[in-house]
Amino acid sequence: MDDACARRLADAVLARMAEFTPSRSRRQVYLHGGPTEPTLLAIERSEARTVKPKTLRKLNIGLDWEPGSAEDVYYNSGKPRPVAGRSGIAIGPRGVFVEGPVVTQLISVAHEIGDLAESASPAMRAASGRLDAAIQPLYARYVTQLLEANRRQGGALGPLVAVLGPFLDRVIDQGDDEEEALYRRWLAGLHLDLDKSMRQRFETRLAEGDT
Repeated sequence: MDDACARRLADAVLARMAEFTPSRSRRQVYLHGGPTEPTLLAIERSEARTVKPKTLRKLNIGLDWEPGSAEDVYYNSGKPRPVAGRSGIAIGPRGVFVEGPVVTQLISVAHEIGDLAESASPAMRAASGRLDAAIQPLYARYVTQLLEANRRQGGALGPLVAVLGPFLDRVIDQGDDEEEALYRRWLAGLHLDLDKSMRQRFETRLAEGDT
């Protein structure tokens, strides 16, 4: 798409983030189900000349827009439609805090079920696959935040790399992208051939997350 599409989307996103009280940061948008922070930063800077459909869908979720709003802004010069307030029975908060040991236990049990399912019925294997897919966004964020905390605090990364190795070499979930996987590897202290701009993005993201 052209520059006008990128500027239009950037203006709408920045305006929406400022509407929240308090204003919603890129990290908060991501934690609400939005795009990754580097992707959102590129959108805000009008650098996103080509925005994937899944990124537009994630914008709708992370910014509390009605489905199709980001697409309408980007493609049709439309206006975003905030999700209307709901009445009646509340179905619960958008997110909850989960202790780290709970996440690690959940991952361990899911892997154990996956191993058992290999010799079970096709239905059991399918259910195990669905369980793994369901918890992937949870441990994707957990792994990234664990690495960020250790990087900031000068923690011992070696043992973490040994444990988290499988999560450092691949995209973890559908909300991930290749840059997110590279960010985890950079946090782990692995030597990567990164260009200057990507390294600066990673350093800025780590610093902003500590404020």
